[in-house]
Amino acid sequence: MQFYDIASITEILTYIMAISHKRKRKIIFKEKLYLWYIIKDDDYEYYHLRIISDDKKLQLSYKINQFRDCFIHPKIGVLNSEKLEEGVYHFFPPIADEIISNHNVEAILNWYNNQEKTVKPIVSKLPKNPFESIKFKSGIVTYIENDFSRVNLKEDILQVTYPKNYLLDVGWYGTMNGYIIAIIKDNDWENPVAKTNKGLYDLQEAIISAINIIEKRINELE
Repeated sequence: MQFYDIASITEILTYIMAISHKRKRKIIFKEKLYLWYIIKDDDYEYYHLRIISDDKKLQLSYKINQFRDCFIHPKIGVLNSEKLEEGVYHFFPPIADEIISNHNVEAILNWYNNQEKTVKPIVSKLPKNPFESIKFKSGIVTYIENDFSRVNLKEDILQVTYPKNYLLDVGWYGTMNGYIIAIIKDNDWENPVAKTNKGLYDLQEAIISAINIIEKRINELE
């Protein structure tokens, strides 16, 4: 499995910014007109693709660059719809989304078109403590922070050591970067095995994925 550091996408963000400063783009899908554009998240360095039907009865929001993220499953937000409830849904099959074009927009609209009315959004509640229900498997917790109040946020939140010199590290790096989850091997902080940043909603899922990645690599080495 190949891993990516999301900090290495400067050229992608340059392209995205070029789109976002232009007028909304148009696409015809199944004889209906849709508009799409790129918008930046107010709290984190994330970019979202917004798709809006001409009558504004359908509004979708898709976070860009989920395809390269080995920590979470791709998701999509339904902001307004006559068919689906408002909320966040699993997006499958995943699409290459580093560069956004009409092709990506068509794939997302096709996903929506194929959904049954009975499909429900993911139940997503903001956890008070994302760590309390996590099983760290073969890891040994060397540091853990249980107070996630805004005034207590800091760089050192969680460290878990694993066999074969693996380390799971989680810290808070400000509103621009959010929580950073890193998998370290042989104390090589300059070249992490995998690294990502997440908001509080995705933190638990990302940590569980990181644990599974570490456990898989440990077993492969045995």
